[in-house]
Amino acid sequence: MLLRPALRPLARSALSRPAPSPFSTLSAAAQRTSVTHAATLRSLIKRPLSGTPLGRSRGISASAAPNSIAATATAQPNPPFLEAKAFLKETQITTLPNGLRIASQEAPGHFVAVGVYVDAGTRYEGDELGGCSHVLDRTSFKSTKKYTTEQLVQQLESLGGNVVAHSSREAIMYQGAVFRHDLDKMVQIFGQVVRHPLLNPEEMDDTRQTTLYEIQDLSQRPDMMLPEYVHATAFRSKTNGTPDTLGRPLLCSIEKLEKLSPDLLHKYRDIWYTPERIVVAGIGMDHQMLVDLAKREFGDMASATPEVTKIQKELTKPAEYVGGIEIIDTKDEPPSPNPDDRPLTHIYIAFEALSMSDPDIYALATLTSLMGGGGSFSAGGPGKGMYTRLYTQVLNRYHWVESCNMVNFSYLDTGLFGIQAAVPPSPEAHAQIIPILCDQLLRMTTEIGREELSRAKNQLKSSLLMSLESKVVELEDIGRQVMVHGKRLGVTEMCDRIEALTAEDLKRVARRVILGHDVQSPLDYNDPAQKHWTRTGDGRATVVVQGPIFENDAMLQMEKHLRDWRMGKVNNLDRPAPQQAGRKWGLGRFKL
Repeated sequence: MLLRPALRPLARSALSRPAPSPFSTLSAAAQRTSVTHAATLRSLIKRPLSGTPLGRSRGISASAAPNSIAATATAQPNPPFLEAKAFLKETQITTLPNGLRIASQEAPGHFVAVGVYVDAGTRYEGDELGGCSHVLDRTSFKSTKKYTTEQLVQQLESLGGNVVAHSSREAIMYQGAVFRHDLDKMVQIFGQVVRHPLLNPEEMDDTRQTTLYEIQDLSQRPDMMLPEYVHATAFRSKTNGTPDTLGRPLLCSIEKLEKLSPDLLHKYRDIWYTPERIVVAGIGMDHQMLVDLAKREFGDMASATPEVTKIQKELTKPAEYVGGIEIIDTKDEPPSPNPDDRPLTHIYIAFEALSMSDPDIYALATLTSLMGGGGSFSAGGPGKGMYTRLYTQVLNRYHWVESCNMVNFSYLDTGLFGIQAAVPPSPEAHAQIIPILCDQLLRMTTEIGREELSRAKNQLKSSLLMSLESKVVELEDIGRQVMVHGKRLGVTEMCDRIEALTAEDLKRVARRVILGHDVQSPLDYNDPAQKHWTRTGDGRATVVVQGPIFENDAMLQMEKHLRDWRMGKVNNLDRPAPQQAGRKWGLGRFKL
């Protein structure tokens, strides 16, 4: 367990970027979905806010409908809106001779959406190039070979559309939604931005100033920073303990920011911006038209040389889960200058979870939807998650709990799944919130009700369908699925897989993650992209606590609490699985 005082925002900047959400200055990215079809499901689950400035995405509320709605939907397994989706045309994919892929799907409407997706991101940076992904997306729409910054801004403003660039752990994206007649101009701009940025030293200085302000702002927001701390603790180097692969920060650190030069950014681009790792995707246009435009802008890109391919392989390391406990003591921190800020203690308990290609990923997404959660105040009703388990069993019972949510992040080879809460900073609250969270985690392994399962599946499907009504969201879904799997799984098939899940499926996947039962999923979708997840760590939990720590604080005994509650595989190697999680430990109602 690592206990240390809270560091000042600038000193913590190396871990100061919210979890797996891309960067962008435009608000449209807040509606985006994630890497592939499995991650698309993940992004629709209610979870702690992973940040919205610069395009951080928020999970759509994993809320629930009233019982009557659930019953109605259950009696109608093939709703009309789902049948209508089946008539959509399939995504067309073309591969150019240099390896660049082009994917598109026709759709009606006045606007089209087009994007360029690069198979890169912070997990591939390495020590030398750390921070390049973040700074590259901040310099996206500056001087290029053909345009000055002013000319580029004027071009974008004349389009009257919505254009964004952002980076994440496993992708760098450039997306735009414009009028149909402006598609040619938009692809041309992306060709310049992606292939021919000048990265002038003068503009780099301006970027440093804006990026520094961004880091300082985000570093003071726990709801955005703590998922970063969780990743950094979960995925560390086994030799020196520094964040590695998926644990690398999404934000460039202050130290790296001062040292990053145009030469380093060009080196990063030379390694990762190769045609084999790029997908051009579109919604709403003729496929051949997009192919012709992509050929014009990207068709003459040279394929990766053997030397570049070797470097790519060296930097593409598999993620290794380590886990552990990190306690950030804020007792000596000055109070916030904002009188509306309430002092809180934040706690995250997470475990290594499924990769996005595991067939159980749909069960994990549905489980997250079932658990749901939210804040102590909500202006909404059932559609805001008021019927989810964390609302009914935690927030409605314990008035002193400020927020309680599930967290679920899926990546190419592994993931994170767990629970989060914020409580008043007091020894009593610290002592009582731990068994509440542990009890909720264990209940998932043994108790899944018929009505709550039906409600969770209906909410997840409706959230998925409503989200994909947005062309920009569907664009990213196409681009990233094709980038990772070379094809796109349709929304109808996703909904069918969700509908087929049973309570036993959810309990089984909960035992795989929470208790460490390494049993391969029996589900088989006959999908070439399907790949069973293999645990990379020993199954211990990842715990991050931020708040004032008191003498004899319960948070200091976190290892003992996890052992007593049998959290993680490491604490279940010689013990049978629980039969009645909540009832067995006799958890009562806590009051402050």
